[in-house]
Amino acid sequence: MRSEALDIVIEGREESTWLILSGPFHREQIPNIRAKFEALLEDRNRDFIVDLEGVTAIENEVAEMFLLVLSEVREKGGEIRFIFKNNTVEEVFSPFRNLMLIFADAEALTAGGMLRRLARSGMMLRKKTGVRISRQVAIFLLIVLCGWFLTLLFIVHLQYRRIAEQQQELNYLTQWKQHAQIELTSLKERLLPLEQLGIVRDTIKE
Repeated sequence: MRSEALDIVIEGREESTWLILSGPFHREQIPNIRAKFEALLEDRNRDFIVDLEGVTAIENEVAEMFLLVLSEVREKGGEIRFIFKNNTVEEVFSPFRNLMLIFADAEALTAGGMLRRLARSGMMLRKKTGVRISRQVAIFLLIVLCGWFLTLLFIVHLQYRRIAEQQQELNYLTQWKQHAQIELTSLKERLLPLEQLGIVRDTIKE
């Protein structure tokens, strides 16, 4: 008979339901954990955070159980995020890492700003397509998109400046043409008396 028991703490933090587990997690505890998730889902809880960092021993069936629970939660529009970095849990969960959202600690989980929005976008994408985007890939894509956007803005700025310069040049040429036309008309008027006297010939063509 096992002498140690799994310690289970359930807390509500903001919009998430935290399950903090510590101690040995053996297969005998699986029905108990599943029953707790079923009760929480019936109470309309959808966002779960399972902290396994304090787990000292764990069996392979536990990871398989969480995979089934995760599927049930996602079917109801929810999500489960896992917190752990200890080798004991990592070894058991490693075959399913690409199917779960796993964070090293609470600080990584609750990181704010752009990283948090990227994580949420990655979760939404994974719910729809089954594809998980890692944080590093999401940051890389963001940098690429920002670079593309800044390049586009630079090109638009250059085009706008070039158009403005061409417009200015066109205005200058238009004014020069008008001025030249006035000068030409004035010159023809001055030469008209001389042409009438036959002193000069009209060699100016329209």
